[in-house]
Amino acid sequence: MSIVIEVVDETDSGISTDGVAELVRSVLDREGAQGAVVVALVGEHVITELNGRDRGLPEPTDVLSYCAEDDEISWPTPLPEGDFAPELGEVIVCPAVARRYAEEGGCESSSQLAWTIIHGVLHVLGYDHERDEGEMRRREQALLAELGPLASTLSTPPDD
Repeated sequence: MSIVIEVVDETDSGISTDGVAELVRSVLDREGAQGAVVVALVGEHVITELNGRDRGLPEPTDVLSYCAEDDEISWPTPLPEGDFAPELGEVIVCPAVARRYAEEGGCESSSQLAWTIIHGVLHVLGYDHERDEGEMRRREQALLAELGPLASTLSTPPDD
């Protein structure tokens, strides 16, 4: 099996899809996970609609995760066994909200975005900060400390 990352950017946020894919790949690698993850970068209206529909919170959020094995969502038929990467799930990120959270928290937007992506991927892998005893938060911090330098790859450099 392998790791397959697809990044879909529906925004004009200037985020490097290659940088996002590398960060997700690094998290999966460090977690010993293999499979396919889709990351969608969306606007506030999309994340607000999804958050309202799926969590009953009609407000924007920075990230939503959908695990492929979650019985509550409809997921495409899994690929056959073999060399195919099994579907792990989808991470929906709203860069505008992540940027706002960074400003409110007084941190770099690239670091906040990296944390947001790590958070979403850990949810896809089964972590749940609402039910565990701090395990997910500790893992996020450890991964962010280790992978923090990748945060700088999330921004697309300006054209010369």
